[in-house]
Amino acid sequence: MAEDRGELVAAVRGYLVRALPAERRTAMLTASGEDAALLAETAELGWPALLVPEECGGLGLAPADLVPVFEEFGRLLVTGPLLEHMLLPGLVLRSVPDGRRGARRLSAVVTGRARLALADPGVTEEWRAQVGGLSLDDGRVRGELAMVRFGGRADEFLVLADDGGVPVVGLVAADGEGVTVTDRSSADPGAGYARVAFAEAQAEVLARGPAAGELTELVRAWTRVLISAELAGIARHLLDLSVDYVQQRRQFDRPTAGFQAVRHIAAGAAQRVLLLENFCAAVAADAGRQAVDELALAALTLKATASESARSVCEDALQLHGGVGFTHEYELHWYYKRALALRSWYGDERELSVEVGRRRLSA
Repeated sequence: MAEDRGELVAAVRGYLVRALPAERRTAMLTASGEDAALLAETAELGWPALLVPEECGGLGLAPADLVPVFEEFGRLLVTGPLLEHMLLPGLVLRSVPDGRRGARRLSAVVTGRARLALADPGVTEEWRAQVGGLSLDDGRVRGELAMVRFGGRADEFLVLADDGGVPVVGLVAADGEGVTVTDRSSADPGAGYARVAFAEAQAEVLARGPAAGELTELVRAWTRVLISAELAGIARHLLDLSVDYVQQRRQFDRPTAGFQAVRHIAAGAAQRVLLLENFCAAVAADAGRQAVDELALAALTLKATASESARSVCEDALQLHGGVGFTHEYELHWYYKRALALRSWYGDERELSVEVGRRRLSA
């Protein structure tokens, strides 16, 4: 399996290095992470089909196989709704038998003919009152979410809602009656956001009750794991970038890498990067033999660590680069902004530490 993952990562990285030169990446980052051509190319390459079961026309890989792929996305700063397209259709089709009822609509996402966004009130626990909530009963969705990633250009919403406390998962067409989408400004260079309101919007129910609850936990857990992997890739790239820079930058006729204070900063950053990479690998390795609640707890802990470690490494990189690290022309600021956005999406280290403690105490 490790060899297969290595081949997959090599293929993904090889394509991205060829297809995503610096000028194309910059254009994507200045367009809220959007590159329609890149999204179409990845669909043609079959990336959204990686997790889709073989009987549904996919490759049937496990979600853990995507962890090193998303580390590459972080290293190369690849943005867009890749997480939504590569994770959600396959996770629905493989997790919930009734989810096969949405196979036709999800196949449009897998083949690149439609875009999917996740409408989930659980992107934060601490600010859930401000984010909003959703209810789904009698096939109708009600409620409003203040922040839906890539909601402004979605064709379908995967809705995580409840019916009087009973979890429900459904699909809602973005152009359907009762759906109102309003774009919102954001400092995240890798994603656009929208406010989405549902007023008696028609939904295709994919799962209800325990099956929907388990799917919801899986969606949130793997979203946190893959965001953590992306943060690990960002941290790795900025560490490598900083080490190269201090070896070339000279002060007092010697490379700045020779100064003890610089070495201490770099060593601390390297320690955090290695810890985070190994933590991502450990969670991916254990996921196949864990119950859903165990995976959810591991994902919360990993995301808390990733949020803190990646932010700290980014700030160390700024220190190691000095003034040039703050310039708009240099790539470091794009990585830093992206890391800050991913840090808070599905909880930062402070919020998730409280949630981890709550779950441990309740257990």
